[in-house]
Amino acid sequence: MGIYSFIKDKLLGHGGPDPDAIKAQVAKLGLSVQNFGVTVADGVATLTGLAANRAEASKIVMAVGNNDGIQKVDNQMRVPLSSVTPAATAAPAPAAGDDHADEDAVVFYPVEKGDTLSGIAKRLYGNASLYPRIFEANKPMLSDPDKIYPGQVLRVPPL
Repeated sequence: MGIYSFIKDKLLGHGGPDPDAIKAQVAKLGLSVQNFGVTVADGVATLTGLAANRAEASKIVMAVGNNDGIQKVDNQMRVPLSSVTPAATAAPAPAAGDDHADEDAVVFYPVEKGDTLSGIAKRLYGNASLYPRIFEANKPMLSDPDKIYPGQVLRVPPL
């Protein structure tokens, strides 16, 4: 939970994006959240509901925050206690996906002009060939590793 900032110079519409359109977008992406609620005021989207796990909640925040007119996302979603692992007993994140990745260590990376996923992987992981990890962490918002754009915010999971 918390407030996440996105690009400041996004266009603000009359009252911001339609909350029903945001709900439909999240549903279309197949992101798992029960009793999903969205309110938008002054560029801030407040999200409520029960997300399947912390990684899913993080993906929902990214999907909502990358909409025009959204400058901040106030994540008030909850997750089941079974998906929250105390740091002292946390197991390493599985390599196949990041459903149980340490969300506290996830970096929110704002894409700049000229960025590529391999370039971001090189900068943050030290190895360009690890770009599929970033791509997978941003599915289903990303459908192709070559389709990122300046101003978009990506989730970058820890190694």
